[in-house]
Amino acid sequence: MRQFKIKPLETFLMNDQPFTCPHCGSRCEQIADFYHTNAKTFIQECLNKKCKFICNEEEDEYFLKLWGVI
Repeated sequence: MRQFKIKPLETFLMNDQPFTCPHCGSRCEQIADFYHTNAKTFIQECLNKKCKFICNEEEDEYFLKLWGVI
């Protein structure tokens, strides 16, 4: 039986600009929307075919509360 190793996604904070890939700088596409949940997060995928980086984009207030900053 094959076992899959799942790595947690890197997390970045939302801002008022369109999200771009932190690795190559290309635009990203939202592939999952969990903003309606308590997590207030989006899953983003880089549109660059050579990169295809996937990450998590969170609302800053939720992130700061999660880590006890506010």
